[in-house]
Amino acid sequence: MPEVAPHIASITTINTPHRGCEFADYLLGKIPEKQKQHLASAYNKTLRKLGDHDPDFIEAVTDLTSESCKKRNEVLKDTPGILYQSFGSKLKRATGGRFPLNFSYPLVHYFDGANDGLVGESSFPWGETFQFLEPKGNRGISHGDIIDLNRENIAGFDVREFYVQLVSDLKKRGY
Repeated sequence: MPEVAPHIASITTINTPHRGCEFADYLLGKIPEKQKQHLASAYNKTLRKLGDHDPDFIEAVTDLTSESCKKRNEVLKDTPGILYQSFGSKLKRATGGRFPLNFSYPLVHYFDGANDGLVGESSFPWGETFQFLEPKGNRGISHGDIIDLNRENIAGFDVREFYVQLVSDLKKRGY
């Protein structure tokens, strides 16, 4: 990253698995190949319907393993002079998210504890500051919600306003 560092003022990650996901380690290491391929086929089929022309569920899950994240963290070192910050959120129950996150929430919860339907809470923190986003109520904020995938309002949390405030805060801080 040193070659692009002069062109970067800050890096903000949102609901990013910096330390990996234990459920991904389990899925790739313990589930029999036949079941793994069946699951991958189901997800790839759904992702094609959603517009992904070349989905690869296994490759995506491999990127979420603790080993892949550890290697990435060793290669991508923080560069002095760049602000690094992170945000994370969680669902409060499986029914708080939409497919496929409502399906994956219990699995991720079993291995990683509190999560956003994909990433465990303990994997989010990175950089100089970490902020945990948690609205009032029983729903929570899913991985899909935080990227405004569902284009819906969440009681106690306005995702569009979150991004406006994020940029405003960076501007106030001189970035």
